[in-house]
Amino acid sequence: MSAVLVMPLLMMASCGKAAVPPFTQYSEYAVCAANVDDAADVKWATYLKSHFQKRATDKDCIIAAKAADASQLQVNVDLDPSMSTDYAVERDDQHITLRARTTEAMLWLQYQFMAAASEQDARFTTDDLPAAVLSCTQDTAGTFAFEYRGIYSPSNTNADLMPILGTHNVDFDWGLWGHNLRKVFTDGIPQEAYALVGGNRDSEQFCFSSEALYKAYENYVIDQYGEGNNDEIVRFAVMPNDNSIVCMCAACRAAGNTAASATPAVTKIVERLARRFPKHQFFTSSYTTTAIPPTHRLPDNVGVLVSTLALPLQTKMNGSTAEQRKFETTMKSWKNVSRHIYVWDYMRNFDDYITPYPCMEHIKTRLQYFKKMGVDGVFYNGSGYDYASFDDVQTYVIAQLMLNPDADITQLVSHYYDKAYPVTASIYTDYYLSLEQKAKQATLNPYSGIGEAVRMYLDADALENFWHKLDGGKGKAVDTERRNINEMLTALAFTRLELLRLQPKAPSAEKKNELLSLLSAHTAFKDLNNYRESFGEVDKYIAEWRTSSPWLINNGNKLRGTSITSTTKLDPEYADLSVLTDGKAGFASDYHTGWLLNSSAQLSLTAPQGKLSGNSTLQLTFLQAPQWHIFAPASVEVWQGGKLIGKTMPVANEGRNSVKVMLSGVKISAPVEIKVNKAERSGRATIAVDEIEVM
Repeated sequence: MSAVLVMPLLMMASCGKAAVPPFTQYSEYAVCAANVDDAADVKWATYLKSHFQKRATDKDCIIAAKAADASQLQVNVDLDPSMSTDYAVERDDQHITLRARTTEAMLWLQYQFMAAASEQDARFTTDDLPAAVLSCTQDTAGTFAFEYRGIYSPSNTNADLMPILGTHNVDFDWGLWGHNLRKVFTDGIPQEAYALVGGNRDSEQFCFSSEALYKAYENYVIDQYGEGNNDEIVRFAVMPNDNSIVCMCAACRAAGNTAASATPAVTKIVERLARRFPKHQFFTSSYTTTAIPPTHRLPDNVGVLVSTLALPLQTKMNGSTAEQRKFETTMKSWKNVSRHIYVWDYMRNFDDYITPYPCMEHIKTRLQYFKKMGVDGVFYNGSGYDYASFDDVQTYVIAQLMLNPDADITQLVSHYYDKAYPVTASIYTDYYLSLEQKAKQATLNPYSGIGEAVRMYLDADALENFWHKLDGGKGKAVDTERRNINEMLTALAFTRLELLRLQPKAPSAEKKNELLSLLSAHTAFKDLNNYRESFGEVDKYIAEWRTSSPWLINNGNKLRGTSITSTTKLDPEYADLSVLTDGKAGFASDYHTGWLLNSSAQLSLTAPQGKLSGNSTLQLTFLQAPQWHIFAPASVEVWQGGKLIGKTMPVANEGRNSVKVMLSGVKISAPVEIKVNKAERSGRATIAVDEIEVM
């Protein structure tokens, strides 16, 4: 049987039975093992009695015994590895049996029961538990959609809460995760463990044929986790660093490495570790230099983490796009060689954690898509330990969708807020669901700025209205609800400031200072120090507002408001040339707003005739931000009528750099062409141009 969602909880059909009495009818809950001779049943019955009793205001209403009469509800606990489903609830008037196939499912099921009972029975307080998705009032059975259900977000960092929610977190349940291979070396990394490229060792990548690397990894597993056992799976990742470097030493080339693929050497060490530790699981990745699968079947304890970064975040997942067809081909290739297929998916805008990012409808569709393709594990990459708006409800909803991808998002959101935010539930629910509805048809970008959010789903007036409603409603809230409201109100000052930067005219100093003052209170919250994945300290953002202004003073700029044209192929997401003459400056901390990015070797811009004449000074501003592969150009040339009339070599100091080109003899009757020549660099490189001014 598969689980389905019925208002408002996740439950199975009742098979025609009449509704059982509510929990409030029973004077006591009599908890016992389904089989008193089964040590596991006894253990879990004892666990349930203890933790249920902790949450009871009347401790005597929980007893460890057989029910004496119909006034008591008999609660039987049965751990049964032979079950065909992960869990089952069997219910009639006087009995409820909680059955589970694994200890993981049993723990989850018991807390579902406790939370569900407390929603009816006022003798219990379960404020520390997430809202139940099983009502436990009818016969119910189900199997979790995925064996591994990882969420990397601040709302999923409580080790005690994870099993209750049915989630995992890579910082808690992997022996080694992701690009953390350096951790296996306890006494420094020997040169032979680094990749050999062009005859030199490169510390940015590893040689996966290195015996030193293998020995270090082997010793790490032994020291930290031992040989393993059949009761607890420990997972380890063996992945190259996140770049395009491939070791080309003799051993790696003999294994089959090419300049673009490290799969052969990586596969070899993964298989070697898997054979050495048959009771552990080892995972490689399908990403950059390991995107191409091996050509032979891998051991059963070897899996793969397939990145979805190249798979657009859309709600239509029917294989109709080229990206989806490519992804499906990749998945089929890996399924042919690996038993365990996990997906590394994304749930955040990594350039802006704070601005709302309504992706639940997208994730639901993707999880249905992944399940259909036979994926058995999913990992959602969120904001780690940094605050993200609506992270708590999104973590809750994703947790339920990973158990059952057909669950109803509207009901889950409403159910979550009704329990977690009793005072402001309707304010949160109405606004968040409106965001989801607006974003449903959009393709979301995991690296984008405020402008794209506004184009896709974010209404500035609606956000402002939500903020004020929440601020007005917090007065009656207490404890966790009040604290969470204050943190969101503080955090959203960032988004409100970002929305100001989109306005053509400068706001009042009073408005700007009000929002900056509010955002400055972020220090009261331990997880509200960064607004993006990297180089996004909130304090530096505030400082940039205080030391500069997006709105430039018009000192006679002859190009202000002029339509600049270009013969260069513009990057799709940066095709708005008006940012070059709109009188607004981009921040050095953000390349999305106010900057024109271009990846061409030469960006050719044309100012129309009638704007420049005689002797003029042309000023351009560029961004130098190596961390984002953005570099100042090699040179700027100004041409008119096929004649070079000015040239300069921009400086490359980090941040904003303004350069001036002195022009002479410019004719007012002809357009002027500005050629921005990109500096020669290996790998990905982009130029970012801000305001063009003529004085």
